[in-house]
Amino acid sequence: MRSMIRRVPVPLSGVMLSFAAFGNFIRNDSQGAWAVMEWIAGALMALLILKGICYPEEVRRDLRNPAVAATSGTFTMGMMFFAVSLKSVGIPLGTGFWWAGLLLHVALLIHFTVRFVFHFHLKEVYTSWFLVYVGIVAAAATGPAFGMQRLGRWLVVYGLASTAFLMVLMAVRYRRIPAEKQMQPLGAICAAPFSLCLVGLNQSVPVKNAAVLLTVFCLASVFYVLGLAQVLRFIGGRFYPSFSGFTFPFINTAIGTALTRNTLGKAGVSGTLLSLLSSLAEAEIIIAGILLTIVFLRYAMFLFGAEHMKFDLKEKEEEPDNYDRAHSHSPQSDRL
Repeated sequence: MRSMIRRVPVPLSGVMLSFAAFGNFIRNDSQGAWAVMEWIAGALMALLILKGICYPEEVRRDLRNPAVAATSGTFTMGMMFFAVSLKSVGIPLGTGFWWAGLLLHVALLIHFTVRFVFHFHLKEVYTSWFLVYVGIVAAAATGPAFGMQRLGRWLVVYGLASTAFLMVLMAVRYRRIPAEKQMQPLGAICAAPFSLCLVGLNQSVPVKNAAVLLTVFCLASVFYVLGLAQVLRFIGGRFYPSFSGFTFPFINTAIGTALTRNTLGKAGVSGTLLSLLSSLAEAEIIIAGILLTIVFLRYAMFLFGAEHMKFDLKEKEEEPDNYDRAHSHSPQSDRL
């Protein structure tokens, strides 16, 4: 058991977030599936907490890596989504858990800014930065369950502004400095920021401007396609913990599309647009479920050692990259 805990990588929190968010979304359709997903989310959260308790020095070392440090934002986001489930079943700690997730995310944002932005290097910029600066919009997506719509409205505005700025920064970074091999799967995270803002917009803004809503939806859809292209490029190859980025961005988009359909339907929109959104939401939900299942199984293989055995045999003639070298002597490393 300790061996498995030691192998738990920080980016596993992205899978935890995915189960928590997806579970909340499908609760009205299937109580059984919701319960299974939330139990899995809780188990993954427990593994991540145990890793921090049992091996704090290793976690602190890994968080010195800006790409890994940024992915830790999915842990606090996951706390906020998981808190919704806690509150829905009458657990008193739900509200406190939500506030803890929000405040921890604010602390992460400040720490990350001081450590990596105040000592800025373009080569240390990754798409995972979205998880720090836009990830706080998870409070807008979950806030209505705790009566925090007003805060959510401000966070949506902040999230859209941060997304616009970071998109420019990402374009400059990846045009000038190509990503390292083990970091390339992080490109799929580009699907996350607009989709998260779309969810927050639907959840926390009481009066929706149809033009704004459809503009954010279109932007989310464009980056969904770009992110999905990255998934198709890498998901069949060598496993990296950064594969967690193949889950939550696409779940957010599916949720955002479904909520947009519902919002426009309540506003009296009907006909082709609503039918198109319904079909698109169903397709995105299926894709998100498939991706989450694949990544979860690959993570399980990784944690129990089977994943590396498979790829070491398949690619034994290749020159090992930095990720392989780190894991050949230290399987617990959280490098992406």
